[in-house]
Order: sequence, then C-alpha cells, then structure tokens
Amino acid sequence: MPKKLAIYAKGDSYEQLHTMVGLVSTAASMDWEAHVYMTYGVLWRFCHETMGEAEVTIKTPEVAERYRKGIDAGRIPDLDELFEEARELGAERIKLYACTTSVKLLHLDADKLEPFDGLLGHASFFQIAENAHLIAT
Repeated sequence: MPKKLAIYAKGDSYEQLHTMVGLVSTAASMDWEAHVYMTYGVLWRFCHETMGEAEVTIKTPEVAERYRKGIDAGRIPDLDELFEEARELGAERIKLYACTTSVKLLHLDADKLEPFDGLLGHASFFQIAENAHLIAT
C-alpha cells in the first residue's frame, strides 16, 4: 500500500502554490498518493488563471527579491508545467478535490471543475486524510 499525502490548499500566493506543487511532484516521484483539496484562492486561481502568475507575498524584502530572481532566472520551474508533469507521472495516485463551499461561493461553472476528481466537504476530505501525512498550504 503506497504512502499517502493529503494537502489542504487554500493559499494563492506564489510561494504557497510553489509549496503545494512541489509536494505533489515529490509525492508522484516517490510513488506516493497525493490528495489535494483546493479551497478559496487556490481554487479560483487553478480554475481561472495560471499558477505562475501568482504574486510573491513574502514579507521579508531580501527573501522576496531573491525568490523573484529565482523565478525570473528559471531556477524555480514553471508551476503549471510542473503540476501537470506531476499529475502525469503520478497518474491515478494524484487526486484533486474542490471544496463544495468554495465552489458555491465562487460561482464556479461545471466546465471549470472538469480537472477535479470530486467535490468534497471538509468531513469527506478528512476521511481521505485520516491515514495520511496532512499538510496545509
């Protein structure tokens, strides 16, 4: 039985998305399951915009500047491409879920939800995460 990672993704800043994508990519490369529950900002960004266009919101100016330089220099891979590669590599082990409350609040159309494996409330996601390593981003 593969190890399981459950990610509660709510943040839509570049660095939060980078963390989420990095975790999914690592899980896929290690043959782990990865279950990603997207809410609010990250759900909106995933459905309407590219993750790579997110704003860097690191508050320490020196760190933010170096992070942006890493992005511009290509030392941080394109988030959308890396995420798709991880989903391809992980195949059926990588699952995406949209928060039902967020879907209603954001008025997301059904066509925007096609990439998801399901719509879930918190309780259902907690059942999936019950025997997993849980991380919030």
